[in-house]
Amino acid sequence: MAEQPSWPKVMMTTLRLWFERRGRRRLVGLSVLVIVGLATALSVALVIRPGPTSASVQSAPTATRAQKTPQPQQSDPAALRQEAALRGQAATWIAQQASPAAVVSCDPAMCSALQAQGVPSGQLLPLVLADADPLGSDVVVATSAVRDQFGSRLITVYAPEVIASFGSGAARIDVRAIAPDGAAAFESALAADHAARITAGHQLLKNKSIHVSSTASAALTGGDVDPRLLVTLAGLAAQQRVTIVTFGDPSPGAPGVPLRSAEISAANRAKLRAMLSFLRGQQGPYLAAHIESSGAHLTITFEYDAPGQLGLGGEQ
Repeated sequence: MAEQPSWPKVMMTTLRLWFERRGRRRLVGLSVLVIVGLATALSVALVIRPGPTSASVQSAPTATRAQKTPQPQQSDPAALRQEAALRGQAATWIAQQASPAAVVSCDPAMCSALQAQGVPSGQLLPLVLADADPLGSDVVVATSAVRDQFGSRLITVYAPEVIASFGSGAARIDVRAIAPDGAAAFESALAADHAARITAGHQLLKNKSIHVSSTASAALTGGDVDPRLLVTLAGLAAQQRVTIVTFGDPSPGAPGVPLRSAEISAANRAKLRAMLSFLRGQQGPYLAAHIESSGAHLTITFEYDAPGQLGLGGEQ
C-alpha cells in the first residue's frame, strides 16, 4: 500500500489547486487561509499522531515538570518556614527603617508581609507582570523570585546598592535602593559622595566644639557617616559643645552603607534639652526619623531613615 501523504501536504495541495482555479484576485485573503489552514492541519496531525504507551504518558509529563520547575524547597516545610521568617525580618526592618514616604517594589508574598507590618498598600508596587520594573519606587525587595525575574539587570540597571540583607543562599532577601538615573550615574555619585564624606569628617574632627571617641573618629575619617548626620552635627556644634559617643549601624548585612545613627552626650540637663530642641526643630532631610534621650546618662540617640541621601546638600 502506498504511503499516505501527511496532513500538511494534503492541505497545501488542496489550496494550490483551489488557487490555480480561482486565479490571483484574492491574494491577501488566500494568504490568511493558508496560515490558518496550516495551523489547523498541524494541530490535527498532532492530535491523531500515534502516541506513547499509557505508562509513558503517565510518567513523562512528571519528569518534564520536574526538569523545568524544580521545587524541592517549596515542598520542604523547613525551607518554607525559613523563607517566611526572612520575609518577616525584612518587612519589619522596612517598616521601622524605611522612609514613611518610600515606595517599595516587591513580589506578592513580600508585599503581603509588608502590609502585615503596617506598610500602606498605596506605597507598595507589586511586581506581578512579566514586563514590570521597579523604577518609580525608592526601594526594591530582592527575594529569590525578584532576582529570577530581573536577573543581572537588578544590579546593573535598577538597584546597585544593598541597604540591608537577611539570610543567605537562595533564600536571601536583599533590600536595595533604586537608582533612578541608572546604575552608572548612581555609582559615580556614590564615589563623589564618599569623597565628600571623608572631607566633612576631617572638618568635624578639627572643630573645637566637638569631642569624638576613637571609634567615632575612625568612622569620620573613613567616610562612613551619613551626610545628614555630618550636617546636623556641624550645626549642633555651632551652638554648644558636643561629644560624639558612637555611630550606629541600623543596616544589617550591608557594611558598605553609611552609618545613619549617632549617640551624643551633653554636659548637663540644660544642654541636653537644648540639643533635643535643636534636633526636633530640623526640617526636610535633616529631621531625624527617631530621637531618644536618656536624662540619667545625658545622652541622645538619633537616627535617619533609609535609603540614605547622596550629597551633603541632602539630595539624591
